Amino acid sequence: LILAGRGWGKTRTGAHDIAQYALDHPNSLSAVVVPTFGDIRRVAFGGPSGLLSVIPRECLMTGRGQGYNASSAEIRLHNGSKIIGFSAEEPDRLRGPQFHRAWCDELAAWKYPETFDQLMFGLRLGQTPQCVITTTPKPTKIIRSLLKRDDTHISRGSTFENSANLAPSALKALED
Repeated sequence: LILAGRGWGKTRTGAHDIAQYALDHPNSLSAVVVPTFGDIRRVAFGGPSGLLSVIPRECLMTGRGQGYNASSAEIRLHNGSKIIGFSAEEPDRLRGPQFHRAWCDELAAWKYPETFDQLMFGLRLGQTPQCVITTTPKPTKIIRSLLKRDDTHISRGSTFENSANLAPSALKALED
C-alpha cells in the first residue's frame, strides 16, 4: 500500500511493478484497476507514467490484435503475459477473471469499494499472488481497513520528495 502525495511517483511505481512482473513471469495475467474507464487509457496505460511508457516496444506482441488494444483495455507481451485494465465503476466485471498480480490505482477514490473485494477473489493464480495499491491518502473505510491488516506493507511519501521532477509552479501551488 503506497500512500503518497500528488506527483510522488505512485503511477510510475505501479506501472513499473506490473510491467516487471509480467515480463519476468511468462504467460501471467495481471489486472490494473483504476477509478474510471477514462483513467485506464489516460493514466494507467497511456499516461506519461503509465505502462506504455515503461514497457519496451520490443516486448509488446506484434500482429493483429496484439500489443496494446485500447478497445479491450489489454496489453499483450511477447512472452504471452497479458495485462488487463478494469474500471472500479463496474465491480461485477471482476467476477470470474483470475490473476497472478494486480495494481489498484487511486483506491481511495473508488466509488464502489466492493470492486476491491471482487478483485481479491480473483487474485488466486500462482504461489504468491499480490496486489500493489497506489493512492493519495484519504481516510476511507477501505484504506483504514488495509492499514490495520498484518499482511499489508505500507510505504508513505510526500510530493516534495519528488520535487526535482516537478514544475516549480506546481510545487508552489502545493506549498500554499
